[in-house]
Amino acid sequence: MPAEQELGRLSQWRDTSGLDIAKARELAERLELRAKAEDEIRTREAYLDLLGVHAGERVLDVGCGSGVVTRAIARRVAPGGAVVGADPSPAFLEIAKQYADARAAGAPIEWRVADCRELPFPDGSFDVVLAATVLAHVPGAESALDEMVRVTRRGGRLAVFDFDGDSFLFSHPDRALTRRIVAAMSDHAAVNPWFARAIPALLATLGFVDIRTRAFMPLESGPGTFYAGLAERAGQVAAQTGAITEAEHARWLDGLKAAEKAGGFVAGRLHLFTWAQKPA
Repeated sequence: MPAEQELGRLSQWRDTSGLDIAKARELAERLELRAKAEDEIRTREAYLDLLGVHAGERVLDVGCGSGVVTRAIARRVAPGGAVVGADPSPAFLEIAKQYADARAAGAPIEWRVADCRELPFPDGSFDVVLAATVLAHVPGAESALDEMVRVTRRGGRLAVFDFDGDSFLFSHPDRALTRRIVAAMSDHAAVNPWFARAIPALLATLGFVDIRTRAFMPLESGPGTFYAGLAERAGQVAAQTGAITEAEHARWLDGLKAAEKAGGFVAGRLHLFTWAQKPA
């Protein structure tokens, strides 16, 4: 694939290491908005239940961002456990500390600057290693998965929760144009839009056992939600990449706003959660 057509070239998440505090705060607020939605809360608690995170465990949250999942884990591993939130962005980690100080209760949280493709931890350091909505944006995500495997202890668990790039739904009257926009968003705003589909097979080749996958479809209703905003972003990406014309974008955006105003607007994205055990 030519460089100009590289997947994910418009991803805002593919390299966050150099974010300034203002941009990091903007992106963190977006993550926190998503985290507050009822379906997101239910989904997060459900996949942590499936993973069996419990008191006394040491857990690594890979690509923790604003620390939404890190805080949820901290509540589960207390007493006696600990959680490490790792992210390549020092700015994100400063913001994550603020959110944790204000809202989190539970086990201690350690925040570490770390590239998921070169984790600064010894082999077998963690009982549980999790990456949530991270690997779809990481160039060389297979290396990140290898590192996650390395730092998981024998008999420990590893999990990936990530979106499927082509499975984004939202209310809109123009089906054909919306399909083009969703495809453009998948190709240009995610580095690995289908990576979640590959995780079960990859873990099998890495020798993991008891590999299981569950689908989740968090949905939101009404304007002003995370996924309504993501739909607008999808239209912008499609126009920017030439998948649609500016005139089509304007017409499509009018249709999106009309659908929101009419009531009953719904939007969401399919996510796959795959978890497995490292042989003892």
